Amino acid sequence: MAAPNTYSTVVSWAKIILPLVALGLLSTLFLFSRTPDPNRAIPFAAVDVEELAREQRLGNPRFAGTLPDGREVIFTAERAAPVAGDPNLIEADGVEARIDMTERIILLVVAGGGLFDLRAQMADLAQSVQLTTSDGYQLSTEELHFELRASTVDAPGNVALTGPGVELTAGRMQISSVDGNDVVVFNEGVRVLYAPRD
Repeated sequence: MAAPNTYSTVVSWAKIILPLVALGLLSTLFLFSRTPDPNRAIPFAAVDVEELAREQRLGNPRFAGTLPDGREVIFTAERAAPVAGDPNLIEADGVEARIDMTERIILLVVAGGGLFDLRAQMADLAQSVQLTTSDGYQLSTEELHFELRASTVDAPGNVALTGPGVELTAGRMQISSVDGNDVVVFNEGVRVLYAPRD
């Protein structure tokens, strides 16, 4: 009969002692806890909350269109926002574009900014526009106008082209599709330096 009495006594004391120990531990946590140091807080990204509330912006958007011959043109940007009053107009920063000119030649375009007209399928790129082809040609200009429906590209200002064995400057450049072929026309003060490769 001693064993059951001992067991009952231990259980009875445990019911009293364990809650008191738990209460003591909790009070110790609260009494000896230090005040939080704001300098050691988890850093958050520097975001202008008022600006985000004021502007509707997209991060890393992607715009795609198709030329009449079926080739796809893909535009990406660091950020973009609709123009006030016209949701079909999108202003973008840090624009890049890719066009598959042929099965082997790819055209890459980089620009500081751009304006996209989604309804008309047009894009105006500006701010140090750079075009690079996979076969080694590079072209620099300040402004470039894409018209996807007409499959045309127009650089209304000065252009400078370098490539394998050639250097060219002109006051304007136009690219269009004629009978399924891309035709590039330079005009207005064209100067060409051609060095034939061996």
